[in-house]
Amino acid sequence: MNICGVLVHARPENLEVVSERLLMVDGVEVHGSNEDGRMVVTLEQDDNDRMADALLDFQRLEGVISASMIYHHSEETEAYAEEVTQ
Repeated sequence: MNICGVLVHARPENLEVVSERLLMVDGVEVHGSNEDGRMVVTLEQDDNDRMADALLDFQRLEGVISASMIYHHSEETEAYAEEVTQ
């Protein structure tokens, strides 16, 4: 399991549309935004390649100025499942 914290900076006039498009990606949650277009987003994926592809997709979204990973946590799915059930 991979969890990333991402700071997405969008043009303020496109904030709502960008937020909606981000939410269409599997494993994405938008936690907050401000009036200048910055959004705090988390992305959860099982596979490193899918995580990397999703981050590139964020950067390519129309209206996005930048998308920067600010946090990353990774652990084996089995270890996570054991931890949750204990």
